[in-house]
Amino acid sequence: MNDNARLNYDAFTTLLEHHNMVVTAAEVHGVICGLICGGMAKDDVRWQQHFNALLNDDFGLPAEVKKAVNLLFYRVYDELVSQSRFELLMPEDDEPLDERLDAMMEWAAAFLAGFGVVQQELNKASPELQEMIQDISSITQVSSEFDQEDEESETAFVVLYEHLKLGATLAFEEFGKGQPSPKRPTLH
Repeated sequence: MNDNARLNYDAFTTLLEHHNMVVTAAEVHGVICGLICGGMAKDDVRWQQHFNALLNDDFGLPAEVKKAVNLLFYRVYDELVSQSRFELLMPEDDEPLDERLDAMMEWAAAFLAGFGVVQQELNKASPELQEMIQDISSITQVSSEFDQEDEESETAFVVLYEHLKLGATLAFEEFGKGQPSPKRPTLH
């Protein structure tokens, strides 16, 4: 599997299943986005500990999964910094709406978990971001509002998807671009 394929939802899902991981690709991406948007610096390796604590019961990842997760972390970080091509890792548009909605809810919950681990001063966020975090929390529970697959439900899904992207971008603008990991004092 080449590096670009790892960022495909189905390929990532297959990789996780192959290694008996009990998380979804959407959850992996959501946690990574939450950690980054909460302020985890690109060069701060503690993000891996947080990731393992949230999604793998504090265990390390199998080598192939770790490589894919690391690649995803750096890709997401670069996308957010450059403000281009940032998309949520979700099933393709031709998948059933309920599957995409489940992935969206998983992503939202995972984002909040990752964000909350790093950013514990939400009271310092702008009112706009505080409201956005509330919206993301509400998105974790929207499934009952989508009773059927029709144009109206599809449009509502797209609106929620874009709202999540906006929320992540706003959080990154306020708290992201974290500080470099602290330098250890030189011992003489």
